[in-house]
Amino acid sequence: MTRREFVAACAVTAAAASSPTAALSSAPAAPKPAFAMRGVYFHDGFAAEPSRHAPLNWHYPEWERQMRWMRACGVNAVEFATMLEFNRIPSTDFERKKIADRLKLLELVHKLGMQFGYLLTNTVVSTVPDGEAPGAQLGNRAKTLCPREPGNFEKTLDIARFYMKTYREADFFEQFAADWGGCECGKCGVGDYLRYVRAQAEIAAELNPKAKLFADTWCIAFWRKNPMEGGWRAVFDHEIEGTREVIAALGSLPKNVHIAMPCHHLYRPLAFKEYGGKAKTPVFPTKADLAKVRSLGRDTLAWTHFVMDDDAYRPPAWGIVHCEVRYIADLLRKLKAAEVNRVVGNLYLPMLQLGNTFAFGKLSREPDMEVGKIVSDFASLMAHPADRAALDDVLRWMENHSYWQEQMPEDGKLPPMECSLSKEEAIRAADAIRPNPKPDLPLPYPAADWLADLRRSLGRMTWAA
Repeated sequence: MTRREFVAACAVTAAAASSPTAALSSAPAAPKPAFAMRGVYFHDGFAAEPSRHAPLNWHYPEWERQMRWMRACGVNAVEFATMLEFNRIPSTDFERKKIADRLKLLELVHKLGMQFGYLLTNTVVSTVPDGEAPGAQLGNRAKTLCPREPGNFEKTLDIARFYMKTYREADFFEQFAADWGGCECGKCGVGDYLRYVRAQAEIAAELNPKAKLFADTWCIAFWRKNPMEGGWRAVFDHEIEGTREVIAALGSLPKNVHIAMPCHHLYRPLAFKEYGGKAKTPVFPTKADLAKVRSLGRDTLAWTHFVMDDDAYRPPAWGIVHCEVRYIADLLRKLKAAEVNRVVGNLYLPMLQLGNTFAFGKLSREPDMEVGKIVSDFASLMAHPADRAALDDVLRWMENHSYWQEQMPEDGKLPPMECSLSKEEAIRAADAIRPNPKPDLPLPYPAADWLADLRRSLGRMTWAA
């Protein structure tokens, strides 16, 4: 039996298993999820073409469909942030409408049994004139203010306080170290970052005693003079140093403060390349680092980025469908082994990344699930029953040639999935795939439209032979 015949046979078996008679048979209890928090952070500050893909332009109905889809996939937490140009006290109807939609989402998320989080900045402020609507992040209409200069700390903290009051029913907040934020004056350091952490922890405790504040050490290296002077390797080295400074300070911070770490050293191609390969990249966080956090009674959140989606600063991967199930699985297995039990991934253009969202939801519950089965299950969800095997093949080709794979140094590349298609054959196969007329999960976006995006994306994967 060929693999394609096997996939088709599995589809028939799955259909039979979903019958009312089969549902009456005894089944083992579902295992406890590997991660207590299985979250997704939405970056809604970028423009995209077509514009419907950019959450910057979404209204409540698009967000509601996205929340219901993620809940069906197994995601149980969502997180938002105030984007660069929006980081001020709102002064336009556009800003106020986005906040109103988000507050409705907060209520919906709680009704769905999910958690709602909000990411807070520190030194960054919008430079968009009052009364003018903010726009996409690449406009760069924002600046950072050194918190040691008179009045700047209070001014920037007031912006954070506004958003904390607005989303006071949030289950958790994060204080984002940098990228955006931070200070490169040469005098500021991790202690200045922790000043924001302490102040925001006190505000959180007053507004919602049940809410947690995570000190997120993403780009904490940018609390120093010219952090890029030694290149990205120096940034990643300083990230280890800065995160350990935060861990060392945890015991003196308010009890509602916990820590979020980017974990770049465990999974990110840029980190592996900067150290000369995956084998030469230091492991961080270590089990000793995490044990120290636990000994202080604090939680650890892995705040991982770019493996589910990419951003506009990497044009080849921007605005296309991704398939990185092997790497999502590899990351989550590493985090599970390290005994981290909270993880947040990212989505920039969520409608394009239905496959990675489906995989993240499955794998954050059961990291050891077989990758091939997840890809096949997603193909069954999206394609007409007669075309499921064809979509399975196309997704495997995309998985083996993803941009994440392209960026990896050789010793970081995972073994390819079984697939005999060439690029030309994958394109021809995709052209003939019909959508599933009755998907059994609440898709946020029509399967037919997603398949059209898939076809367009194949043609844009110019790095793949």
